[in-house]
Amino acid sequence: MAATATGRGAARGSWIPWAFVLFFVVVTAVNGVMIWYALESWTGLSSGEAYDDGLRYNHNLEAARRQAELGWQPRLVAHLAGAHPAGGSAAEVELALTDAHGQAIADATVEAGFERPLQQAMDFTVALAPDRPGHYRAAFQLPLVGVWDAHVSIRRGEDLYVLQQRLILR
Repeated sequence: MAATATGRGAARGSWIPWAFVLFFVVVTAVNGVMIWYALESWTGLSSGEAYDDGLRYNHNLEAARRQAELGWQPRLVAHLAGAHPAGGSAAEVELALTDAHGQAIADATVEAGFERPLQQAMDFTVALAPDRPGHYRAAFQLPLVGVWDAHVSIRRGEDLYVLQQRLILR
C-alpha cells in the first residue's frame, strides 16, 4: 500500500520541475525581446566630447549666475499668420524685453533658433528686428505646424541672456 501512495504522489508533483523550466524560458524570452528593442530603438545620440562637456559645466553655471543677476524679463510669443505662398505656414514671433525695474530694453540684438524636437533637419534661425522700444519681431516661414523649441539669444554689449521655451504652433 505504501508503494501505491508513493507512485501517485510522484505522478501528481511531476509538473513542478517543468514549471521552473517554463518560468526561466519566459524570463529569457522577455529579456531577449527587451534587448532587441533597446538595440533597434537607440537613436545614436551621444557625446564624443564627454570630458570637455564636463569641463564646460562650471562655465555654464557661471553664465546662469550672470544671467540671473541681469534680471531681464523676456516674454516670447509666436503665432501663425496664415498660409505661406511658397508652402508651409507664415508665422510671426515677438519678444517683449524689460529689465529688472520694468523698463524696456531697446538696444539689444535678438536671434531666435527654432528646433523641432521630433524631427531632425528642420532647424532654422531668425533674427528679430526692433519693432518698438523693448519689442522685437520677425516674420518667417514655418515648415510644419506643431511643437517647436525656441532658443533665443539676447545680447546687449557684453551681456547675454538665453531664453529657451517650448512653443506649440497650430
